[in-house]
Amino acid sequence: MSKAAPWDRSRELLSLAAGVAGQEILRSVRTRFASTVEKAASSDVAARIAQAELLAGSLGRMKGAFMKAGQLLSIDASDILPPEAQRILGQLQAHAEPIDFAVVRQVLVEDLGEEGLASLQPLDETAAAAASIGQVHRAVAHGMPVAVKVQYPGIAESIDSDLALVEKLARSWLTVGRRHIDLRGTFEELRTILHLEADYERERGYLQQFGELLAGDARFVVPHALPRLSSRRVLTMTWEEGVPLGQWLEGRPRAEERAIVAHALLDLFCREFFEWGLVQTDPNFGNFLVREGAEEIVLLDFGATLAYDATFRAEYARMLRAMTSPDDAALIAVGIEHGLLDPRESEETRETFAAMMRLAVEPFAAKKGAFAFADGDYSARSREVGMRFVQSLRFSSPPRRLLFLHRKLGGLFQLCKRLEVELDLRPVWSQMIG
Repeated sequence: MSKAAPWDRSRELLSLAAGVAGQEILRSVRTRFASTVEKAASSDVAARIAQAELLAGSLGRMKGAFMKAGQLLSIDASDILPPEAQRILGQLQAHAEPIDFAVVRQVLVEDLGEEGLASLQPLDETAAAAASIGQVHRAVAHGMPVAVKVQYPGIAESIDSDLALVEKLARSWLTVGRRHIDLRGTFEELRTILHLEADYERERGYLQQFGELLAGDARFVVPHALPRLSSRRVLTMTWEEGVPLGQWLEGRPRAEERAIVAHALLDLFCREFFEWGLVQTDPNFGNFLVREGAEEIVLLDFGATLAYDATFRAEYARMLRAMTSPDDAALIAVGIEHGLLDPRESEETRETFAAMMRLAVEPFAAKKGAFAFADGDYSARSREVGMRFVQSLRFSSPPRRLLFLHRKLGGLFQLCKRLEVELDLRPVWSQMIG
């Protein structure tokens, strides 16, 4: 990156903000002069799509927290953007373009020195993978293949300013929808985890910790870090072979293999949260590699690892047990107590919340036996009640402490759905509620 890069980035951010604001003004004018309700609604959708196109085009170029937040919006913003806009923002999930190797080399020299860089030979100048915060290059160190994860320069320093702009955009969308939802806690949690992800020394510690915790479990492989070739912006670890989970699924694995993977990852989550209080919260399929016969799963990327204390986990288990109650009032009280529901919400929203909670634990019911994750009826009912709940919300903010935990849970459910497995979840439920 040249010295002008920070200014170029700021200029693009300002341009993006102005573009989104311009689309909002245009939407407002069109709506005001629309002759029918249908035309007004159509104008509103058109403006939201235009905003999403602006976001997708800009976020994919700028990397960092802004791109990461845009990826989260593409997953979790169904209450803000229409399906058409969701598909546009979904482009951010596909891939990130790598940066020039000269920039990567400069980071390696600054953090490891020329001697450290010389230890990584040969070093493939073509990135093996690229994401919003950094990219990975393949190399050889001490005679063994390694993966060198390098953070983009200036990313850690730009997190706060990037998120401040995304938060302003989110507030404008909520204002247009006449919602009074306080997103400060949500963005504070996002800000916290992005700063944690940008600290590769912290990630190296979790890499070692998970390796020790899973040392006796033959189902999982965790790469080993090379501390002398790592720093706050560089993480060098053993290169582990395997097929990326998404690619493995495209190969149409046998039902038995799919069940092995589903069982292993569900069991891993239960151990992470309920036993260790340490959860890798990023459900991205790219974080899992599958080896021959699905007997081994390689676990990658521990930057989004969060710790949950024993008191929080006990309260969470108590909340799960309460979700099986047939009493709406009891469920609503639990939701308010745990910050899932604002007490100012309408009676309709409260009732929908109770129905949604009861539906969430339905797959674990003893009477169900094996649950088919690809069950179209269950998915349709979940989608319908979830949409009704979200659209009726006026005050309830996303629960901060549960934000990334539930993102991981939702990702696991979607994974099991993609795997098209049928599992008896009663043992999993027993692990969760204690």
